[in-house]
Amino acid sequence: MRVAKVVKHDAEADVILADPVSLRPLSTPTAWKVLRAFVDGNYISRAAAQTGLSKQLVSLHVERMVKAGLLKEVGETVRRGGYARIYKTTSSGIAAVYSRKCWRPSRQARWMPEQLASFLNPIIHDGVLDGLVVVGSPHPHGPFRATATDGHYGFQLGLFLGKYIDSQKDFAVRLDVDVKSEKLYTENLFLIGGPGTNLLTAAVNKEMPINFLENNYWGGLVSPKTVYTSEFTGLVAKTVNPFNESRRVIVLAGLRAAGTKAAVIALTNHWQNLLSGYGGQERWAAVVEGLDLNGDGKIDSVNVLETSP
Repeated sequence: MRVAKVVKHDAEADVILADPVSLRPLSTPTAWKVLRAFVDGNYISRAAAQTGLSKQLVSLHVERMVKAGLLKEVGETVRRGGYARIYKTTSSGIAAVYSRKCWRPSRQARWMPEQLASFLNPIIHDGVLDGLVVVGSPHPHGPFRATATDGHYGFQLGLFLGKYIDSQKDFAVRLDVDVKSEKLYTENLFLIGGPGTNLLTAAVNKEMPINFLENNYWGGLVSPKTVYTSEFTGLVAKTVNPFNESRRVIVLAGLRAAGTKAAVIALTNHWQNLLSGYGGQERWAAVVEGLDLNGDGKIDSVNVLETSP
């Protein structure tokens, strides 16, 4: 008897791989009824009472199923001064595989919920990371000679994305200065950090429906409704890559490092709430506010303030 794992979306079950021997005892609806009575463990007389069948008929089916490997004895219980054997199914189900050619390399990545998959596409598709995660350089760089202090948030993002990824094409994390010098900005990009510390975020700032003040990147986030100035304000945005319109860019950024952290937490921990209004738009953005709910001085939750469009 061979056992396999069946995966459905993000759930899995162990099943028996069917052969003529294991299928023969299940050729009637009555047999299926008997088998289901032993899913959680049972003894024959109780199974007979539960199914409305005679003890003799249930006993006959149990004997056949034990020989076929569908049931196994797992213990016994005292019943009316005697002992009754307890039987249990050997797996959660049974599956038929018609050809060995159908087997393919196992995927370890989880099934991705549709709303999240739509937002991350095409950067992540079919279990593959097809793009780069770009963080700001920790050394003085760019027109403001800024140093990024939020690059480690990429690790949090990586833990989240890793659940849905089987493989990536190349080394996936780059510094903004390296992406610029190697002319990799035409790829799908995940950008971490605001335009003051991440050169690529600055390059796509005008493409986002909610963006940073051009004359002062640290001064505020401008939306169709208002200007956000709190240092705990973050932006989660998706837009078309202006250097290659077949590619997409996702930005997780804030006015300060705390705002960037809020944006990362919004996507990794609260994506259901964050993306509840996302409808597959190529250009979309949300302003989030970092919250300290447990009072330890660190951001642990977020509030979505506005989305656009």
